[in-house]
Amino acid sequence: MKKIAVIGAGNMGGAIAESLRGSGYALTVTAATDKTLRRVAETCPEAFCTTSNREAVADADIVILCVKPYVAPGVISEILPVIKPGAVVASVVAALPVDEVACLFKASDTGVQAFRVIPNTAIRLGKSVTFISAAQGVGDEALAEVTDIFSRSGKAFVIPEKDMGAACSLSSCGIAFFMRFIRAAVEGAVELGLRPAFATEVAAYTAEGAGALLEAGGHPEAEIDKVTTPGGLTIKGLNEMESRGFTGAVIAALKASMK
Repeated sequence: MKKIAVIGAGNMGGAIAESLRGSGYALTVTAATDKTLRRVAETCPEAFCTTSNREAVADADIVILCVKPYVAPGVISEILPVIKPGAVVASVVAALPVDEVACLFKASDTGVQAFRVIPNTAIRLGKSVTFISAAQGVGDEALAEVTDIFSRSGKAFVIPEKDMGAACSLSSCGIAFFMRFIRAAVEGAVELGLRPAFATEVAAYTAEGAGALLEAGGHPEAEIDKVTTPGGLTIKGLNEMESRGFTGAVIAALKASMK
């Protein structure tokens, strides 16, 4: 049985650990406080929980690093002397490029197979969009294993490092952008007389339906055309949105979140 060590059981690390329940891996999880570990033990009872990162990493075949960027260098220095040669390391540390992950883990000497992994906050519901970039020289087997691990908590895409910024703007920042649209839609519906809770439920389910149509192979413009009859209400609403700069605002937001 392979061993996975999840280093840092915050919101993201805890969600990843929970997604690995029943996966067939021997799971070890670390956190800085016993309070956090007690929470993990409740949601993932089969995991071995410890405050010792070194203990967790010893003999681990896969290390998932889920710590804050400002503590990452110290944690890596702490665990590097005991990391298993050739281990797979998946870094969920924000703004840490995959080549830097490989460098910090001295991959050329340790044989570590380094990955950069960026999920979004929907991971706690098993609905994350997760992007994976592999360092140079990573094997196909390791790539397949990391992809499988993160597919357990949503949809995982393997992309080149150069596309990480744009992909994260679309999905990680995009969570907030879609929420802002839904909030605006709810506010409009409330003005039209609907109750806020009901409007929120309807807007969320409508967004889910729109996504399902695209997942089934639909194209945004084709699906829009199906509900925009000549002289109808939908086209009037769409034109009003565009007159107020909707498309331009969305594109500008994505570009701004890349800076």
